Amino acid sequence: MPPERKKIPRNVLIIAFVALASGFGQDLITPILPGFLVLIGVNRAGVGVIDGLLQGMTSLFRFVSGHVSDRARNRKTFIFLGYALSAAARPMLALAGGFWAVATLRAADGAGKGVKDAPRDALIADSSGVHVRGRAFGFQRLVDTMGSVFGPLLAGAMLILLGASLATYRLIFLLAAVPGAIALLLIWFGIREPARERMSRKKHGAPLPLAFWVFTLGTAIAMLTKINDSLFLLRASDAGIPLSWIPVLFGGFTLLYALLSYPIGIWSDRIGKLPLIMAGWLVLALVEFAFSFHVTLAASLGLFAMYGLFYALTEGSGRALIADLVSPESRGKAYGYFHTIVGVCVIAGGYILGNIWDTVSPELAFRIAAAGSFIGFAILLLARFRKTTFAT
Repeated sequence: MPPERKKIPRNVLIIAFVALASGFGQDLITPILPGFLVLIGVNRAGVGVIDGLLQGMTSLFRFVSGHVSDRARNRKTFIFLGYALSAAARPMLALAGGFWAVATLRAADGAGKGVKDAPRDALIADSSGVHVRGRAFGFQRLVDTMGSVFGPLLAGAMLILLGASLATYRLIFLLAAVPGAIALLLIWFGIREPARERMSRKKHGAPLPLAFWVFTLGTAIAMLTKINDSLFLLRASDAGIPLSWIPVLFGGFTLLYALLSYPIGIWSDRIGKLPLIMAGWLVLALVEFAFSFHVTLAASLGLFAMYGLFYALTEGSGRALIADLVSPESRGKAYGYFHTIVGVCVIAGGYILGNIWDTVSPELAFRIAAAGSFIGFAILLLARFRKTTFAT
């Protein structure tokens, strides 16, 4: 590959560090939220609903903002507005005292994530050539996810030093305001809208290719039954990890995810994205099946490392694959459709699996999750062997 093709574009660099700051604030909150919810009396089904609501609102607004940003040919405005909404909602959790207050603020955070996510992914694709696209998405995931390492480590240190009290949780929520403000400054002064050719309405309205829909179907089925992060963390707590150490565990598996994202992105440019995505869903099926048993503390640590590998194999490669499969004029729309469909499945899955956990057993919830992940893997494997157009 020529040296100029290996260069990470300027917009991708800025977006990566925006995501680093915002991810730091987000993941000050994510790993401690289950413990906070337990302290204020929310049951496991409620935890699943709140997590699913966050993901679902994210996906709904991705659908809207993806379409509109294609038509407006303006990604930066939507990115700024989305980050601004999340930056406002996160520290307000310090004022929440019950299920509905937390659910409302997490829904607002999800809406903000949704407003910016599809335009952000489209901007990365718009700013990157085809030969560097996997590298670009992998680099963005690497830097983004480092925020998800530092945030949990700070949260964990505060819980260990100050104690896992409601006052400590609320203080951590307030600290999320600082990285949110930094992210907004980087967007406002750093991102430049890339030059794009004027697109016709016909191109914008053209149907998305079959390969895109097959990929979306396989992912949606797997996500319908995926155990969400909050329930994974609670399962680790059941294995003997104290609540005050849960953020450290979260930081550890996201560190592995971060470190692997960039080399896997480079690898995906060389061998193709789909094989790595398929491998990721197979890894997740194995992790979920293993967690359906009463695992030891040491085993749960190893399984969380594999969980980080799943994210590294699927997140950046999946977003890069979508950009490869659709035309530049339809990228926002494609990301919007993909994330919306997947998000609806996440909401339903979070509620269903949380209820199965509460009313039957966590073992059954994890076995159903493992079966769904394997079915998603099998759909993509079948499509590959039947030569559905996954040429990239």
